[in-house]
Amino acid sequence: MRNKAKKILSILLFLAVILAGCNKTINEVMESFGDNKSAEDHNFDNEWKAVKLDNEIRYFNNYLGFSYAIPKGWWLYSVNEENLGNSRSDIGDIIFMDFYYGNFKEYSYSVAWLMAFGNLEKPDQDNHLGYDLDVRFIDGISDMPGYMEYMEKYMMEPEDDEEYKIMDSQKITINGKSFELRDYLVTLADYRDYYILTLSCQIKNNYFLNIAVDYWADNTKAKDAIMESIIKSVEFF
Repeated sequence: MRNKAKKILSILLFLAVILAGCNKTINEVMESFGDNKSAEDHNFDNEWKAVKLDNEIRYFNNYLGFSYAIPKGWWLYSVNEENLGNSRSDIGDIIFMDFYYGNFKEYSYSVAWLMAFGNLEKPDQDNHLGYDLDVRFIDGISDMPGYMEYMEKYMMEPEDDEEYKIMDSQKITINGKSFELRDYLVTLADYRDYYILTLSCQIKNNYFLNIAVDYWADNTKAKDAIMESIIKSVEFF
């Protein structure tokens, strides 16, 4: 998630408008992400370089011990290109992640955005979905209860033009890994309401993985589709 999760939606909608008709090969994708900038600038620059995938591609992170498949036909717009491959053996053990650092209330944190993708061609379609994966390290927090306390404060921080409300909170298991699920209804002052479904787990000592998916509030079938897609896509090793 970016500084307040509302940016997920605004970026996806903007990209949907300006990128209609864009279709690159995966080599071009990797070249376009090859500037290897650090910290915040790297992540925000890459958000504007979306590409529609001709084939499914998988993100691997051997350091964190997981992989995630991005389906064919979806728009990939932020990724650490060194982590794309057909198998774990394609990827080294070096941490190919750009972290940036900040403070939130009493916490110091670092965040690496791993990748983001969505179905961007029709911004007003009812089945809009946008996925965003990041990993966080929070100073002084080493377990899930402490992390979820941080996450709750972070997500519920007041904004001038929007209101967050928790609609669902539960523990679930996905492919052998325990996750905390939160579903937030986001009410905007001058736009459509939408949800942000977050799934968080402790993926490594002191590192916490977040999968965040935004979808329109009137998309009543989205949540089941999101969970089905995550179960199919995420693998741990």
